[in-house]
Amino acid sequence: MTALSTTGLLAVLIGMMSIATGIGGLLRPNDWRRMFDEFEASPGLSLAIAFIAILFGSLVILIHPLWGTLLQIVISVIGWASFIEGLALLAIPRSYIGIVRPLLAYTRAWTIFSVLLGAVLLIAGFGDRTQTLPLP
Repeated sequence: MTALSTTGLLAVLIGMMSIATGIGGLLRPNDWRRMFDEFEASPGLSLAIAFIAILFGSLVILIHPLWGTLLQIVISVIGWASFIEGLALLAIPRSYIGIVRPLLAYTRAWTIFSVLLGAVLLIAGFGDRTQTLPLP
């Protein structure tokens, strides 16, 4: 019996999140600017999002210290990027928001990229299997 490897499982999880985010952005592009405005206006919301990003990044870093294959590198980079993004949002929120705000002009491109990245991660993740012992 085969099961998804840790890399495959994380790729599928991140892929599903990426596709969902991209579809939401494609269907409701104007919501992104409003969500960002709310995010910028609420220090509590910024703090909560920073903690979520740090938590997600930390979990990926801790359970996936793998850098051997292209898929492993992509998953590890996503984990580290999430962790660093969370730290930046926690430590220097105004600077972080100032850097990210101009990217809102490219919402459509980012959402299409998100869907495509998610699809690639799903396909690669489901293909990344490891041998496991059969259950009794």
